[in-house]
Amino acid sequence: MELEITQNNDNPLLHRKELQVVIKHDEKATPKRKEVIRGLSEELKAKKDLIIIDHLKNKYGKSETHGYAKVYSNVDALKRIETKPSIARHNIKDEAPKANKEEKVEETEAAEQKTGDDE
Repeated sequence: MELEITQNNDNPLLHRKELQVVIKHDEKATPKRKEVIRGLSEELKAKKDLIIIDHLKNKYGKSETHGYAKVYSNVDALKRIETKPSIARHNIKDEAPKANKEEKVEETEAAEQKTGDDE
């Protein structure tokens, strides 16, 4: 797989770089998103979690894929701008772990006991 960046635009308002890429994959299938992300992260020295592949399209019978990618400067900007389905597609995890259901139940029971003691 040969990755070539044809256009590299800096977008400081959205804290990202917008890239047009051409991927040449002779006699192989269209590359997966993860493969393209890995290639872009190595070439741009960026974290894999900050790269979003918007689309990868190829024409029938050609071994060349054209795509559009966005490389964010930080996770906050990525989560503020990208849609939830796009984030889910790229398996980007939250920084803070979510509370378990058991912990929530314990918190509500403790709050109920405090209100019962006050009466």
